[in-house]
Amino acid sequence: MNKRLLLILIILNIFLTGCWDQHQLVDKTIVNGISFDLTDEGRILLKARNINIKSKGGGQFEIEDELVSAERPTMVGLSMDIDSKSAGRVDYSQTHLLLIGDELAKQGIHQTLDSFYRGKDSNIAAKIAITKGKAHDVLSTEKDKSPIAFFILQMIEGAEETTFLPEETIFNIWTKILTPGKDFILPYLEKTESDKIAIAGVALLNGDKFSGITLSKEQSTLLLLLLDRFKKTNFMSLILNPTSEDRSIAFSTRKIKRDMEITVDKTSGDITCTIDISIQVEVNSYPQNLKEDLNTKKLNKEISAGLTKQAKEITAILLEANSDVFGIEMEIAKRHPDVWKKMNWDEDYKNTKIEPKVNVEIIKTGNVF
Repeated sequence: MNKRLLLILIILNIFLTGCWDQHQLVDKTIVNGISFDLTDEGRILLKARNINIKSKGGGQFEIEDELVSAERPTMVGLSMDIDSKSAGRVDYSQTHLLLIGDELAKQGIHQTLDSFYRGKDSNIAAKIAITKGKAHDVLSTEKDKSPIAFFILQMIEGAEETTFLPEETIFNIWTKILTPGKDFILPYLEKTESDKIAIAGVALLNGDKFSGITLSKEQSTLLLLLLDRFKKTNFMSLILNPTSEDRSIAFSTRKIKRDMEITVDKTSGDITCTIDISIQVEVNSYPQNLKEDLNTKKLNKEISAGLTKQAKEITAILLEANSDVFGIEMEIAKRHPDVWKKMNWDEDYKNTKIEPKVNVEIIKTGNVF
């Protein structure tokens, strides 16, 4: 099927709910993606990916995809500038993607979300991501003549289903920003040298500010397991013998059980967060001598040790970023309010002991073994 025809059918399907007519559809400019950046002069740059639908008569439509920009000292008034540069009534209800450049994200994302969240026709179910470098560089990328925002949305949703990215929306993040005591992570995207958009991992936030520190895609999937945010499946690989890449294994999680306990020594003030996860996995790939029987007990121990080591590296990065994604402060405030009131969490969190442990059980080895 012609790609342009397929795109038209997708867009028309969005509006085929309730009562509508052709005039309402073609009189609109649909914004399907927005980027926010901090300029070198400290101003705010907004770019919107607009889809203009024009009737050619006889039930035929023509689609124009354009990038419209506006720049101001603050967020206030940017949407009005976009409206004045767009044909017809601007419709933000189909904006599925909000991108924020890393430099602006370091200053905080609350004001950026506020300007979008409070709009009467804004889509609070839209996805949000932080980009490496300028967000408008990502939004302006061409993808086979189709709107790039649709492609990025599908990429993010696919990564959510395989537990590479957290499932977040503007509504969820807005709620988390307004709920003190627990930080969050966001998808981190980058534009590669070959002008491709890639998921680089997750960005670690402290409050609403991007810490400047990220986790790789491989690290983010393990972090999501530690956070008990497992979706349908996930895929991981591990080098079992660091001195030889011949002993590597790839596997997918099928079931997970997670326990987290936070203890406070009221005498010393020491805080310890213990996280134990037990996961049942299926082996997808394990090159070995086929004349030897598969020693699952040995593999269980090796995978458990390898993932536990990686989990400790991840928690050390969280402390470095001052990103309390486990909500340790929130738990202390609820269970030990007398201790919490005496704390300076920005300083005390860095001294918190986070002790993760991963236990692996192979329940399926596939058709090879």
